[in-house]
Amino acid sequence: MGQGTPGGGLNRQPGDRKPDGNDKKDKKFEPAAPPARVGRKQRKQKGSEAASRLPTVTPLSKCKLRLLKLERIKDYLLMEEEFVANQERLKPQEEKAEEDRSKVDDLRGSPMSVGNLEELIDENHAIVSSSVGPEYYVGILSFVDKDQLEPGCAILMHNKVLSVVGLLQDEVDPMVSVMKVEKAPLESYADIWWFRCPDTGN
Repeated sequence: MGQGTPGGGLNRQPGDRKPDGNDKKDKKFEPAAPPARVGRKQRKQKGSEAASRLPTVTPLSKCKLRLLKLERIKDYLLMEEEFVANQERLKPQEEKAEEDRSKVDDLRGSPMSVGNLEELIDENHAIVSSSVGPEYYVGILSFVDKDQLEPGCAILMHNKVLSVVGLLQDEVDPMVSVMKVEKAPLESYADIWWFRCPDTGN
C-alpha cells in the first residue's frame, strides 16, 4: 500500500486556492470592428488644393439638414472673403510699394540702354534714337510719366525690344542741349566788337 499525504492525494502549497467551478466562465467571442473604408489607402492632399476644397455635404438628397449645412459653408466663405479683404486693406503701404517697384523692375529688364526721344507719335508710341544705332519706332510702357516726355530728352530703353521704360532725369534742359554748339565757330574774339577794350580801342 502506498503512503499518501494527509488530507488527500493532492500536493498543495500554502496560499493555493481550492478549485471552484464558479471561477471558470465562458468568454464571449467579440468580433473586430469592420474597417471604415475598403480599398487603396487615400492620399492626403497638400497645398492650396486641400485648403480650397469644400467639405462634402451629407445627406445628398434635398432636405432641410442639407440646406442648413450649405448655409453654414456659405457663412464661412463670406467670413474668409471679409478677412482677406481686411488683410489687404490693412497691408502696409511700404510693402505694397516695394512689390509694385519690383514688378516695374521686372518689366523694365536689366540692363537698360540710354537713348534720346526724337518725336512723340501718340501716347503709346514714339521715335527714339540710340547713340550707336539708327532711329526706331517703339512703344511707351504704361507706367512711364508721359507728361515729362518731350523731344530731345534722355530716356531709358529696354535692352531687347527698345521700348521706352523710363525717363532719365537730367539737370540740363533739353531745349538747352538742342541749342548747344557742337562745332567751333569760324569767328574769333577779335571779330566781335563788344569784346574790344573800350580804353585802347583794339
